[in-house]
Amino acid sequence: FTVLSSSIKRKYPDWIQRKMTVIPNPVNYEKLNKFSKKNINRKTLLNIGRLEHQKDHLTLIKAFSIIAGSFPQWDLKIVGDGSLRNKLKKEINALNLNKRIFLKGFTKQIDCEYAQADIFVISSFYESFGLVTAEAMSCGIPCVGFADCPGTNELIVHEKTGLLVDSTGGRSASLASALTRIISDENFRKILGKNGEKFIKTEFSDKEVTDSWEHLLYNVVRK
Repeated sequence: FTVLSSSIKRKYPDWIQRKMTVIPNPVNYEKLNKFSKKNINRKTLLNIGRLEHQKDHLTLIKAFSIIAGSFPQWDLKIVGDGSLRNKLKKEINALNLNKRIFLKGFTKQIDCEYAQADIFVISSFYESFGLVTAEAMSCGIPCVGFADCPGTNELIVHEKTGLLVDSTGGRSASLASALTRIISDENFRKILGKNGEKFIKTEFSDKEVTDSWEHLLYNVVRK
């Protein structure tokens, strides 16, 4: 059996785990990096994901509402669609942030969204494999996610490739605190972005993943 992450593997009984191999998806960073960032005055927090409970966009919207007044040059862009769109839109309107928070819907040009982002935020409760986080990291975008989120905490190394948020003080307040820290320190963002890009190119390249598959298949055939 192959699975995308260690967090998935741990959900199975030991006797199945012994037959499992973790092989993640490759990240095609060359395609994602072909767009250059536009010279604009606005800064963008980017989130990509289906508008469903698992992604917990409500926490992200509330966290942004806490810091919006302190950082008037920053906006939040959420790319994706789903059953909670109307609920999230109502919350944005209630917070009077409809000119700062944008629900962009589905797009086939996701590489353009990465190119315009300054920080990537993943607010999910759970990810099987955080592909959008890995893609953002491959573009040199500093990432923020929750420490207790499987799939996210296997990609983001706290204070090295991004920030992992401890949610014990409340998810929205804790996320707002982490966003305040990373927004306030441009040099810190650059360091996290460079480290994250290097990590993805090393661990999740086409060559690394295909080598893992070849090694697995060789061992199976040999047996």
